[in-house]
Amino acid sequence: MTADQTPAQARVLLAAARDLGVNVFDTANIYAQGRSERLIGETVGRAQDVCIVTKAGQVFPLKQRLLAPLRGPVSAILKRSKSAAAGLRAVRSHGLPRDYRPEALSEAIEQSLKRLRRDQVEIFLLHSPRREHLADGAALDAIQHIKQRGLARLVGVSCDDEDVLGMIAGDPRVEAIQAPFGLRRPTLEASLGVAARRGAVVIAREILSAEASAERPPPMDAVKFATHHAAVSLALLGTSNTAHLEDAVRAAE
Repeated sequence: MTADQTPAQARVLLAAARDLGVNVFDTANIYAQGRSERLIGETVGRAQDVCIVTKAGQVFPLKQRLLAPLRGPVSAILKRSKSAAAGLRAVRSHGLPRDYRPEALSEAIEQSLKRLRRDQVEIFLLHSPRREHLADGAALDAIQHIKQRGLARLVGVSCDDEDVLGMIAGDPRVEAIQAPFGLRRPTLEASLGVAARRGAVVIAREILSAEASAERPPPMDAVKFATHHAAVSLALLGTSNTAHLEDAVRAAE
């Protein structure tokens, strides 16, 4: 769910997705400060025919966690105040702190499973690590341990750039890779192909540009490029609009 969506609106979108045959739901423990996972858990619950992808490693600073109970009033203020919204975007642009320590990741997946009402997720990913976070191998070893505990079927990395993607493309510990990919991001194609050829699950995200995401129907060529690309196992189309979702499903088919 997006920050400006109400729980009721998110439930309507999730129900529409299920009706359309969508069976992959991507989330993270920080999305809407846990509300995204909780709503997916309430809506999908223990359904056996869905694939849930969640992520961990980014954390909210203490100040943001303390403000979480006030998120309703804060959202209302942001909608009315352009300066307040701009200030929030400026803060977010610096990025969130990261914590990929084994104990932090273990606690994160356990809490995610409680919110999702599941004993196991299909895919668990490190959320946007940088090269230095992966250099000593501890984080990748930690997610392998999480898999061995039966908390995730597959584990891997959600990455943001070619630097990290090139580092993990051939690593057998990385069983799933999520990366921005589409017609406007051709530079990632070679590394994603390396990962796909060794059997990794490749999840394409941000398959539309920011401008194209607002179009209806979504650009058919961009949707088809991602959903039919040989290296891509799953393609994600983030949307909070039911009609947009319907158009995208038609384009994918």
